[in-house]
Amino acid sequence: MAGRLKRQQGAPEEATRNSLGIVAALRRDVLLEALADAAKDLLHTTDLHESLCKVAERLGVATGVDRVHVFQLLDGDGAQDGKISWHCMWCAPNIEVPEFEPELERTMIDVGLGPWLPRLKRGEQIVSHTLDLEDSARRLFEAMQVKSVVCVPVFVDGSWWGTIGFDNCCSEREWLPAECATLTTLSELVAAAVARSRWQANLADAKQIVERSPTLLYRVKPDEPYSLTYISENVRQYGYEPDALLAKPNGWLDLVEEDYVPILKDEIKALCSGRSERIRVEFPLRQADGSRVWLEGSGYPRRDENNRLVAIEGTVTDVTERKAAAEQIARLARSDALTGLTNRATFVERLRLSVARAKRGAPPFAVLYLDLDHFKDVNDTLGHSVGDALLQAVAIRLRSCVRETDLVARFGGDEFAILQEDAADAGRAEQLAAKISKALNVPYTINGNHVWTTVSIGIALYTKEIEGPENLLIKADLALYRAKEEGRNQFRLHMAEFDREMLERVTLCDELRLAIERKEFELYYQPQYELASGRIVGVEALIRWHHPERGLLLPRAFIPVAETSGSILDIGSWMIARACEQIAEWRDEAVEPECVAVNLSAAQFKLASGLDSLIGECLTRYEIEPPRLELELTESMLMETTAKHMEAFERVRQIGVRLAIDDFGTGYSSLDYLRSFRVHRLKIDRRFIADLADNVDAAKIVLATIGLAHELGMEVVAEGVETKEQSEFLLSAGCELGQGNYLHKPVPAQKITSLLRREARKAKRARS
Repeated sequence: MAGRLKRQQGAPEEATRNSLGIVAALRRDVLLEALADAAKDLLHTTDLHESLCKVAERLGVATGVDRVHVFQLLDGDGAQDGKISWHCMWCAPNIEVPEFEPELERTMIDVGLGPWLPRLKRGEQIVSHTLDLEDSARRLFEAMQVKSVVCVPVFVDGSWWGTIGFDNCCSEREWLPAECATLTTLSELVAAAVARSRWQANLADAKQIVERSPTLLYRVKPDEPYSLTYISENVRQYGYEPDALLAKPNGWLDLVEEDYVPILKDEIKALCSGRSERIRVEFPLRQADGSRVWLEGSGYPRRDENNRLVAIEGTVTDVTERKAAAEQIARLARSDALTGLTNRATFVERLRLSVARAKRGAPPFAVLYLDLDHFKDVNDTLGHSVGDALLQAVAIRLRSCVRETDLVARFGGDEFAILQEDAADAGRAEQLAAKISKALNVPYTINGNHVWTTVSIGIALYTKEIEGPENLLIKADLALYRAKEEGRNQFRLHMAEFDREMLERVTLCDELRLAIERKEFELYYQPQYELASGRIVGVEALIRWHHPERGLLLPRAFIPVAETSGSILDIGSWMIARACEQIAEWRDEAVEPECVAVNLSAAQFKLASGLDSLIGECLTRYEIEPPRLELELTESMLMETTAKHMEAFERVRQIGVRLAIDDFGTGYSSLDYLRSFRVHRLKIDRRFIADLADNVDAAKIVLATIGLAHELGMEVVAEGVETKEQSEFLLSAGCELGQGNYLHKPVPAQKITSLLRREARKAKRARS
């Protein structure tokens, strides 16, 4: 329940995250680019150690980690106990190099990493946080100032060769499945480079180079049909005998796949004609067993002492592993690793082409932006493995809903997009959205669990006014936000008013950043009365914004935007400081109320790690007794409180300020958090007070809340008291305190000061 309410109340924040999600794939794209560069270095290097050092640095920068290690198992019994040595290590700037030097005789068992041995031998990646490790292993990583680590095993020729480690020293890091898949490709590239390096190290003389090298030597005549006159003996690795090939010198081109024969001939002709001095071309070769390998051929003209062309000769190298790695990188760059769907970058590229075609007269199209409703609840209750399986199942159903000409993509998390070609009107897109909703609403059975989910969909249609693919995605995202805001499990078509609303939010966000500096905020105060005596016992501070163009704005017009933009932290700090300053002014006049209540935003409570310090500083600066200040936290905010936030709550309580639960009854009321948080006051939400006269259930809830609060030793404040009848009912029900327009409206500090002065004079006369 808490997760659902959090997502509903955080809808503006989700809209911001969804818009930011349009660029969220950059980190993975940078990693793939670095991996592509690493492939070029590793698979062409003549110095493995030097290349590994360069690759470690390149991958460290791309992944944003603090250290990259390459460990190599030592010979002998290294595979038994993990006896290792450093091959190379890279550290980010300002990250310390570990002080201890690796000892040749140290093993993984010695340093407490024995449990990792069988997992690495099986080829498993290990992702771990230092705090989760056993004592000996934790001490090792704490000595190296490591907070989290990823270890990727490297296998060469089927045997465990070593490990690549990625250290995060500044903070813990969660690795995405797509990143882990990319690291697997990295280990395969390193393995290929090590295997190649082994070949080079074992070639002792020229004969061994010829006989055992994966590189063939050849010579052909410089005129068609380019007869073969020499081929090195290591051609046997492809199943062919050198003598047999030389016996049929014109047949070697028959071993090349047909489509590549003209390419080879054109390259050789360029050499023979003098248009080129060297060629390099990749082509597939059919082996004797029928399988295919990829070769890279290079050649140059051979001339005699009279500069006459007598032959074309060169080398042919097996690049099958490099081609496979390149293809894997290309697939990773184009697709989502978890679902196999197109990824965002490829989707945007295709969308760009569709926009260009439509501008040239092709049929219009539509973009559907999808978000699974309450997907976080699945991860939180059933685990991420079930969540991943659900995403895979959703991908299958989405594919079944579209035509072959349409494109389905996963943007990350639980967000998907569909490019619907030939959508001449909104009706076709809405039909597809309805079909998708129906397909995805059918329950799933995953690992024995019955999982239900619904989907919210935003639709944007192409029009001639669309500037580009990003603009179209933003419109679809705005429509998705509206679908979720209006209850989820539905679809909405983008409308022009969505753009206007978004522009207003962006403009308001920019203006909020300057409002404090320009002193545009003001605190109004609403008195809180003791219902029996009519005495003012406190006031609630309510923020108002004197907008230079829109006039006086109430909190509901700008607080949601402030929460999603982060401005709420500065605004909340200003409110606490200004309220404390006002308390000091009233104290100096001897008219201060018993307490002044200030509302805390959920975002302010969660994000402001120094909230207790801020409050303490304000109380000290204005010499205010802590009980004079009351902080109001909404019921829903307490429901979302984690252990981390509970610590912040306790630190605030220890200062001595009063605490109240605001809007009680609007969330999923829990006796447990009433017991855990031990606040001073409950404030009954105005909706229950408004229904007292006409709704028996509302009256019963108010009575029950008052009784519950009294049993727990809490005061009760009724909000929104608008009539005499409501006030009398509350008094008869045992409610001590009330606030609302019937008693007094919120007013600026100057007017509330006058009211407090009258109260002070009245109290003085009563005492005399």
